[in-house]
Amino acid sequence: MTLKLKRLFRITVALSIVCATGCIPLTVGSTAEPVPVGTTIPSVSMYVVPNSVDDSINNRSFPRYGVDPEVRFGFDERSDIGVRAPDFSGIVANYKRRLNGVSGAPGAATALMVGGGLVNWGAHAHLEATLITSAPENDRFTPYGGIRAMQVIPINKGMVHDSPTFGGFFGARLGTRDAGISPEIGIFYDNSALRIRKGNVLFVPAITIHGDFARFLLRR
Repeated sequence: MTLKLKRLFRITVALSIVCATGCIPLTVGSTAEPVPVGTTIPSVSMYVVPNSVDDSINNRSFPRYGVDPEVRFGFDERSDIGVRAPDFSGIVANYKRRLNGVSGAPGAATALMVGGGLVNWGAHAHLEATLITSAPENDRFTPYGGIRAMQVIPINKGMVHDSPTFGGFFGARLGTRDAGISPEIGIFYDNSALRIRKGNVLFVPAITIHGDFARFLLRR
């Protein structure tokens, strides 16, 4: 095997490991406002993690891309429940509760969201906690942001042990929760358990599409 082929093989293996062990939900894509009772809102988040894998030999790095579909259900007058499939390789459920008033109450909202599930094809358990704050709901522009912490726990023997991932995020929803789009950026501290990158800070640009976005575009 030539040197170039060996390098390509190592890079391919590294990228495969990242896809197999690094698929945690790095996006939020939601304001602090819960989905109303009796309402179901689908969404899909698309994101990129630049510099996800370092190739020290060629002095370059490779990004990782992800797609997370999610559905949120209105649970009661203060809360909703979300079910997400991180990069189609796991299942995570979370419970979001508004802390300052009922759903639809006027003014800015603050909510706590906690959840857990299985990621990385069932190799790890996943736990998460998120504090979200957002401006008063608007059908044109609703900024939001917050802090988020996540931890994966190996289920099977020989699986990688990882330290907690934590950081912050901010974004804005353009349109409504059932017909809109949310550009977002997250900044997380994430120690690479596999030692496949040098830096521990991740910048995660993302876009979340809510409900019937085509209807939102046509309405404009």
